[in-house]
This record gives sequence, C-alpha cells and structure tokens, in this order.
Amino acid sequence: METILILLKIMISIVSGLLAGFSTIYTFNRIPAKWLCDYGQEPDPGMWGIRIKKSPWTIVFVLVFTAASLKLLMDQGFLYAIPGLITIWILLQIGIADMKYRIIPDQFVIALAVTALGFIPFRLDYLAMLFGALAGGGSILLMGIIGSLIFRKEAMGFGDVKLFAAVGLMSGLKGIVVILIFTIFSSALLFGAGLITGKLKYGEEQPLGPFISVSTALYVLFMPELLMLADLYTVF
Repeated sequence: METILILLKIMISIVSGLLAGFSTIYTFNRIPAKWLCDYGQEPDPGMWGIRIKKSPWTIVFVLVFTAASLKLLMDQGFLYAIPGLITIWILLQIGIADMKYRIIPDQFVIALAVTALGFIPFRLDYLAMLFGALAGGGSILLMGIIGSLIFRKEAMGFGDVKLFAAVGLMSGLKGIVVILIFTIFSSALLFGAGLITGKLKYGEEQPLGPFISVSTALYVLFMPELLMLADLYTVF
C-alpha cells in the first residue's frame, strides 16, 4: 500500500510539473501588457507577444515544479501541496515580471493573498496572518523610508511593500521574519558580488521581487525545518 502511494505521488508530481511548467510560460506571454506597466502608463510595443522563450525555460520550469511537487507531497501531503504549488507558481510570475520589467503586478499580489487562505490549517490562524501581513509590509516600508533618506532617492518600490504584506499573510509573523532574513542576505550577497566584479554600479537600482519570490518559495518548500530552526534560535 505504501509503495502504491509513493508511486501515486510521483505520478502526480510529474503531471503537476508539466502543467505548472508549461502554464508558466503560456500565462506570462499572454497576460495583458498593462499588467506590466505602472498605472497610467501605456505599454511599449515590444511588451506584447513573446516575453519568455519556450526553450530552454519550459524544461527548466517543468523540472523545478516536478521536484517541488514531489517534495511537498512526500513531506506535507496533498492538502499542503495544493496551496504550496500555487504559491510558488505565482511567485515565479512575480519574479519574472520584476526582473524583466521592474514591476510587480497587483493582480498576482492579490492572487497570492487569496492563496494564503490555503495555509490556515498549517500553523496559522487569522491573527497570525494579520500580524504577518502588517510586519511584512511595515518592515519593507520602513526600510524603504530609511533607504530614501540615506540615498536621497526612492530606495524601495511600493510593489515590494504590497508583495511582502501578501507574503506575510501567507507565512505569519514568525515566517515573515525568516523570509525577510533570507531576502536581505541573498540580495546583499548578490549585489555585493556584482559591485566587486564590476557588473553593478553603486546606487544602481536592482529589482527586489526575485529575491522575495525565491526566499518565499524556499520557505514554502522547507517550512517545518525553517520554523524548527527559528524555534531553536528563540530558545537560545
């Protein structure tokens, strides 16, 4: 019986990987171009049509989602895997949009906030979700204000604030702290490496959305382990 269940999970993971991988490119290439612009701004002609090439990204995304689906099914079960995979799929759309067009579409942020309801049975309640959203959005907003005072220009887009609020709604207060730490360290590490190698210039704006998306996806995949580490850290 256990062998059959494992084989079933593997089959479901493969199907989920194929669906998620193909739909990622299909969806991003067909969303309205205005989603990728600020309000009141008209899209450039080049923003229509093919935005992501099928090769090699289709294979990459299929493999990523197959592995993610298998991890969630084996460790957490079906009920967690459903909102988990949807969340990672939305985060991938957000990360690509911010990387290519320096925009975080509100439509995907709203979808992410709605998907957060699927995580309520797993260590969350409505109060924890509210605190997570306030802490997530508030921390990024505060960092943006401080950065603007230091650099004399906008240091954080409001899209990042809304995204972190939606992520906090999904992860709760403790989870948003873990995600914030991952985001800060990963972005600082990559930006630092870019400055050292000369690929980035000091003060050059870089999108934060991909780092938030990757950090949140890792949290979704390894939530029990990360929360356990967070509990051990608070104990000491």
